[in-house]
Amino acid sequence: MTGDPNLAAALLGPLLRGDPHRPRLTTYVGGFRTELSTASLANWSAKVAGLLVDELGLGPGDGVQVAVGAGWQTAPILLGSWWAGLTVLDVEDGAAVAFVPDGGDSGADDIFVVSGHPLGAPSRSVAPHQRDFTGAVLPQADRFAPRGAAAPIALRAGDGQWSVTELLMAASSVGLEPGSRLASIEPWSMPDGLISGLLATLAVDGSLLWSDATGATLVEQARAERATVTAGFTVPGLPELD
Repeated sequence: MTGDPNLAAALLGPLLRGDPHRPRLTTYVGGFRTELSTASLANWSAKVAGLLVDELGLGPGDGVQVAVGAGWQTAPILLGSWWAGLTVLDVEDGAAVAFVPDGGDSGADDIFVVSGHPLGAPSRSVAPHQRDFTGAVLPQADRFAPRGAAAPIALRAGDGQWSVTELLMAASSVGLEPGSRLASIEPWSMPDGLISGLLATLAVDGSLLWSDATGATLVEQARAERATVTAGFTVPGLPELD
């Protein structure tokens, strides 16, 4: 492959050569727990990439608006978009396809509504010009092979843009120890929140615990999930990421 490496392949490849059943992403949203292993994260990401490339016919140079916040479905949407070699955007301008939450919308040609349901149930708020994400992605194949070089720009947000190499370097520079289990409440802002959370943990063969809980419940979750470092909150005895 010429040009910058494929971001999703660069992150998931080494992990898939290890234990495929190891947890990589655990989320607590509204009190409901969802967990994706390495294999599950890769399978869902492959399905997203297949939807974008095989069904919609997108390729390097096309933009994908990701307008959904932190969540277990958001991770494979991001990784699948990068696996397909596309550019992730935080706005609809220049986007060929958009992933939006319930009640959201976009000016993109193809719009998928992401329910965020802990079990992946379909959205109940799909307008006539939109499609339900779950129904569209489930029939796709569990495997995906990148085709050609990735787009020169992997992420465009605000007034900035980042290549695959720049995102990988930034993720590796966050300071997480190899194998870290990061418990975080930080939003998945682009690019800082993504880099210091999801990308950084994958880059060091670690895992991410993300929660919308607060107070004692949050601390209990971090301890029960055996977090080794936190971000956005303090657990006595554990280091906190700057």
